[in-house]
Amino acid sequence: MKIKFNWGTGIAIAIVLMVSGMLYLVSIATRQDYYLVEDDYYQKSVNYQQKIDKIKNANLLEEKIQLTQLGSNLQLSFPALFKHDLLEGTIQVYSPVSERNDLNIPLQLDSTLQQLVEVSRLPKGRYKIKLDWTADEKPFFQELEIMLE
Repeated sequence: MKIKFNWGTGIAIAIVLMVSGMLYLVSIATRQDYYLVEDDYYQKSVNYQQKIDKIKNANLLEEKIQLTQLGSNLQLSFPALFKHDLLEGTIQVYSPVSERNDLNIPLQLDSTLQQLVEVSRLPKGRYKIKLDWTADEKPFFQELEIMLE
């Protein structure tokens, strides 16, 4: 028995291949992990002028916050000009790779205006340290980058 191959058979094979390829791509797309960098990105974009003002306040400081890596800890050192101020705020260790690697820690400085943040459970890579604090009701925001090794 001889199989007859004509234009109709070729078109039918092409359509079957195209549909099966599209189904394969749809199955790949449905298995992808889509996550937003931040869940409340819209609200943060609305309040961005407040963040700009905080950054401006931090840029006007004579001394900046210092960040050093000490083994499996990060050491944040605030300038001495905050010695007599009431400091409140948060430290966010932000991973651009995965939200699971993020840390949010309250600001709790010791008497030398330093705080240690343990990062031993975090994988190696690049991180942003986002400092959001107030000193005597004046808001500040500063971002620092570090490569954990």
